[in-house]
Amino acid sequence: MVRRKLSSEGIPTEMRMEMDIAGRWKRFKLFDRNLAIYGLILSLVILVFQGNLNYWYIFFFGHLFLVGALFFIIPWLDKQTKPVLRFLRDWYIILILPFLYSDVGFFLHLVTYREFDPFIIHMDKWIFGVLPNVWIQNYVNPQLTEFMQISYSIYWFTIPLGGAIFYFSKQPRLFEKLLYYVTFTFFFSYLVFIFFPVAGPRFYIAGQIHASYHSLFFGNILRHFVQNVGFRGGAFPSSHVGVAVTILIFMWKFKPKTAMFVFLPMVLALSAATVYGQYHYFTDVIAGLLMGIVIGGWAILHTPKSLMSQSREKRSLKL
Repeated sequence: MVRRKLSSEGIPTEMRMEMDIAGRWKRFKLFDRNLAIYGLILSLVILVFQGNLNYWYIFFFGHLFLVGALFFIIPWLDKQTKPVLRFLRDWYIILILPFLYSDVGFFLHLVTYREFDPFIIHMDKWIFGVLPNVWIQNYVNPQLTEFMQISYSIYWFTIPLGGAIFYFSKQPRLFEKLLYYVTFTFFFSYLVFIFFPVAGPRFYIAGQIHASYHSLFFGNILRHFVQNVGFRGGAFPSSHVGVAVTILIFMWKFKPKTAMFVFLPMVLALSAATVYGQYHYFTDVIAGLLMGIVIGGWAILHTPKSLMSQSREKRSLKL
């Protein structure tokens, strides 16, 4: 008979750890911790600036509840053996990213009602002498719009594609690390949105946008979708560019050929499409690029290549 170790309270040690918050926290993957920390910070911001938000208590307690739920759901999912639930445990963070993006839209004028577009526009004009968003309209045509809109929208596949490359090649530590840095980039961007809201050119200088962005086929559908799901105030920095660059740099270390021939063209096309389509100012793109370089550089410095061999060794041992 195997005796179970008891804690000082007479509770089995394993059960005590399950009941303990610290024990549950240890079960979290790195991106789980990012989500929990972001939820707590957002709850604190809501509490501090509650006077600027109707029904603030619903948002405040709602986010606290979701953070608390993680401490029960994650340990439960970790114990599951069904492939679908195992997959859900690892991929849920990617599945909920669209909802987290929509969620931050409620808080873009929580801290201040001011929009900082004039400062961003001044920066663009200081760099170029003209506002690129106005100048670029001279080159708008249906064929280019089709290409640019698809290039902008293909960003949605960069995250699951990057994750899938590591996940299905049995490199879970690299999968976890990639999503850790991706979620960090997103959550940092969202907090900047809240404290430094920039409407974006399609909202703030709508009166100066006279070009027709009618495209051939897919571009029209995609642009209509983006126009309906996007919101005013989340332009700076470009989280699209920031996340894409973070993934590119991470992939460049571990999958250099894939980075060069797949992700680099995506990042270049995306960066151009954000300004062409009036989704961002040029300064937003530069800020996203710098953010991606910093976080991506941090990622490759703190993610040793030995993780690749470790994953392969574990795989070979199972065989």
